[in-house]
Amino acid sequence: MKTAESSDAKPVVMLVEPEVLVRMTIAEVLRDCGYKVIEGIAAEDVWTVLASGARLDIVFSEVQLAGGPDGFALAKRLRQMNPEIDVILTTGVAGAAEKSKDLCEEGPMKKPYQSQDVVARINTLLERRRSSKRRHSSTK
Repeated sequence: MKTAESSDAKPVVMLVEPEVLVRMTIAEVLRDCGYKVIEGIAAEDVWTVLASGARLDIVFSEVQLAGGPDGFALAKRLRQMNPEIDVILTTGVAGAAEKSKDLCEEGPMKKPYQSQDVVARINTLLERRRSSKRRHSSTK
């Protein structure tokens, strides 16, 4: 697991992808777009990062993860324990997309995906979260 430097100003994306070349490519794109990226290969990496006290805004995870819970189980647990963290699931497996619709706000991202589509999805989720916070703070 690789963590980036601490910076509260940047949105934090946890990228969970077991394929190293895919993970390295999308992590580089996200960093170039100004995100703080924390890389992992398994669902357990997310729990380790959260246990350390790190803030996560979005978890971007492959559905098929080795050695433990899959992306669906990760998303369900995040929904229950950390509903403030948005989840994007991605997969190249037929049929998995339907199952993940209930776990992701905007539905799943099918592989192969374009890096600009990933960035657009993250921006959409972050903007929705900011708008929701503004609405809640103005009603208090």
